[in-house]
Amino acid sequence: MPLLSSSVKDAYNARKAKATGGAYLNPSSISEGEKVRITFLGEDSLAGFEAWVSSRDGSKRIPLRFGQDPTRSDLEERAADEGGVVDAETVAKPFYAFAVWNYDAEAVQVFQFSQQSLAGPIIDALSDEEVEAEPHLYDFVMSATGTGRDKRYSVLPVPGRRRKADADKTVAAAWEEVVEKGFDLSVLLSGGDPFRPLPF
Repeated sequence: MPLLSSSVKDAYNARKAKATGGAYLNPSSISEGEKVRITFLGEDSLAGFEAWVSSRDGSKRIPLRFGQDPTRSDLEERAADEGGVVDAETVAKPFYAFAVWNYDAEAVQVFQFSQQSLAGPIIDALSDEEVEAEPHLYDFVMSATGTGRDKRYSVLPVPGRRRKADADKTVAAAWEEVVEKGFDLSVLLSGGDPFRPLPF
């Protein structure tokens, strides 16, 4: 009988994923000197525009995402639908989203970011002929320096851990499980959770 039961492992992995951002990988959570290693999953990616607004009571911030650069009236209409308020400072910024495997969290996550210091190198690398042909053979290591508004990010493509059969098997199984449950990156645009797509 194994020393660790599956329930203990599941509970540990759930806490570990929660501590590292749960189902989402947010670059702003990367601390100075920390390195986060990911590999891209699937064949879908998403680009759009995102604006953050305050809820009517001011208690929380609400993300509004669009497939195209929204007009002021688009922002106001969506904010009203979501219970938010657009102010003079509200601006929509480009964002990119991918499904990734986070090696540290040992979990499939949505990697959404708007930082151009990440976008340029990632898109350039994924556009390279060799990487584009077999993206699973490459990992990306992200790091950050500085804090607050002075925080800067770097990303480096490296040979992927999935070149080893056991690592590839683990990642592929986790991705297959998520896909079977209906993972859909595009629901981000309607305020949904890609891991819990809305029923038709």
